[in-house]
Amino acid sequence: MSEYHLLGRQPILDEKKRIFAYDLFFRDEKRTANEAPGRFATISVLSNVLNRFGVKEILGSYKAFVRVEREFLFNDLILDMPKDIFVFSVLPSMRFDMAIAKRILELRKRDFQIALNDTVLDDELMKRVGPLLPYFSYIKIDVDRSPKERFQYLLKRIKAYDPQLIAAKVESPETAQFCEDSGFKKFQGYFFAKPKILKQQKIDPHYRSVIKAYNLLISNAEAEEIASYLEEHSALSLQLLRYVNSAALTLARQISSIQEVILLLGRHNVAQWLMMIIYAQSVGGRKETTPLALMAKNRMELMRGTWKLMYPQASRRELDEAHFVGALSLLDVVMQAPMEKILSEFNISDDIRSALLHRRGKFAHVYMFVESIEKCNQPAIDLFLNHYGIDRKDYDRLIFETAKSVNRLDEELEII
Repeated sequence: MSEYHLLGRQPILDEKKRIFAYDLFFRDEKRTANEAPGRFATISVLSNVLNRFGVKEILGSYKAFVRVEREFLFNDLILDMPKDIFVFSVLPSMRFDMAIAKRILELRKRDFQIALNDTVLDDELMKRVGPLLPYFSYIKIDVDRSPKERFQYLLKRIKAYDPQLIAAKVESPETAQFCEDSGFKKFQGYFFAKPKILKQQKIDPHYRSVIKAYNLLISNAEAEEIASYLEEHSALSLQLLRYVNSAALTLARQISSIQEVILLLGRHNVAQWLMMIIYAQSVGGRKETTPLALMAKNRMELMRGTWKLMYPQASRRELDEAHFVGALSLLDVVMQAPMEKILSEFNISDDIRSALLHRRGKFAHVYMFVESIEKCNQPAIDLFLNHYGIDRKDYDRLIFETAKSVNRLDEELEII
């Protein structure tokens, strides 16, 4: 098994659609990503998170939900785990007998938080797990798989125990709205990355200055021309200078000119920064770290890194194009306009356009692979790695380095 063990993480959002915690998924060679890992795999993973890599690198400032088996709950090593960081999730398929009831109650008295994971809300659940429901800090409910005829009645019964309810596997805005209407305050799933019904055919002028600056950066325009354009748009130039002179970049001296910024950071990095401006929705003066910004950054790093693993001798141009497939992939959600219309505004290659619009062309398989990573689809991940002969240690290292990069972005967006 790789020394990294980490497969992926999925965000759990609060009612304001901000990240509240991450659900961590770990690969055990004998199991799939959707099963709880064995006791020793769990201990190894938690030890790596705490000691080898560090909580900040993996989680940033957020909690982690970790799936565990029955035997792990009875191991006294759990008592050494930081209770302010980890929430231990058990599956409804666990054997809930008197021994497990006593152990969960004991852990709760010690202020550990236990979650009931991937729950189908039905009468069978209430019969098997009902007496223990008051002792779960969180209950994740798979709304789509739960029978609708008694859903609201059973949900009301569970709410009486006052757990924090998490709507799990929420993949559409419509499901998210149903969950909100049902009183859920926390959500897991990629509904936030799905565009709502797109009616407007025009790009909001709010974004046009960023698009124009991006096109200049990836064209053959002179640095003076790019700097001149950015300086004409004072909001962008001030934000860029503020970012460059912040603690996010350790420079020996203050930078005072936009042209110097371009030469120092390089066109690719400035273009990436502009994409983050869009995802952070800060051009208009609003500062906000959005899950979309972090998801876009994750896609950028994984697209570029995977292409490098596939083709170690890849040109800088190919790596940049792979990177910008990820950068552009969520703009239809942010701009609330059709992707085809948005891409017509950008000076991009046919390879990027084909991947985003039609899932075809040279970057399409990598793009779909990155989506498989987001969904922790282990069979699809394994198939891709085997097909391209990518070493699993290299893949796990990429996942780890990407997590660190995304966590740094979370801090940097506070500066933008």
